[in-house]
Amino acid sequence: MEWFLSGHAVPGMETTVDGTYRRSLRLLHGPAVVSCRFDRPRGRTVLRVAVRTADDRNVPEALDRVRLLYGTDVDSAEADAVLAADPALAPSVEQAPGIRVPGSVDPAETLLRTMIGQQISLGAAATHTARLVAALGDPVGDDDGVSEHGIVRLFPTPAVVADAGASVLTGPTRRITAIAETARRLADGDVELHRGRPAPEQEADLLALRGVGPWTARYVSMRVQGDPDVLLDTDLVVRQGAALLNVDLRDSGRWSPWRSSASMHLWRVALLDRGTYPSAAAG
Repeated sequence: MEWFLSGHAVPGMETTVDGTYRRSLRLLHGPAVVSCRFDRPRGRTVLRVAVRTADDRNVPEALDRVRLLYGTDVDSAEADAVLAADPALAPSVEQAPGIRVPGSVDPAETLLRTMIGQQISLGAAATHTARLVAALGDPVGDDDGVSEHGIVRLFPTPAVVADAGASVLTGPTRRITAIAETARRLADGDVELHRGRPAPEQEADLLALRGVGPWTARYVSMRVQGDPDVLLDTDLVVRQGAALLNVDLRDSGRWSPWRSSASMHLWRVALLDRGTYPSAAAG
């Protein structure tokens, strides 16, 4: 989780400094900035969260969003037991017990950021998204806290991305058009993204959008719905991890209903092999 959030951090709205992840949130009673850090007292792992906001009514909602992002309600011990029964995954489970699947603090943001990042590197995706945030994101308005947390803007609303995103984003015209069209559909309520929807219904709606393929639909389902059983078998890094372990992704029933966690382990295996996965996160 530390690696994932650090690797995807968008300057201006997210930072990871000395193990503390911070980001802005658009909440019912105004913006907030959350700071999240893992502590490990007495062999346990504890997620400590601080919320900065001008309205204390935001605190419960901010904490709920963090719980979804970090997957704290998932029974990781049950997932570990199922995955460790496979000799191919057992070493990874032993090295990284309790691995979580990243969730979502804002479904629309998750979809639009995923579309921005399609077929480009993490660094390029962060750069493109940061440009969008700087140009169109509302100010957080926490001038007193900027020197501490470095968070200055919110991710722009779908309506704003629909109206002005095409003038800010760069890259292939087809991709920019698809992002703007999707933002308009979200803003108008034509596409509903929320945790309570059945994943197959949501994925069908996503696949009907221009520029959204099966990988994007399943990835968004995994994160927004918190679906524990999504195998990202078309993902390049997942496939590389499977090849390193000599695993046939067509035969994944033994991992059910925890195939999302299996995807995370395969990601981890591939990134360790590349040398891009930090040793601190690996253990």
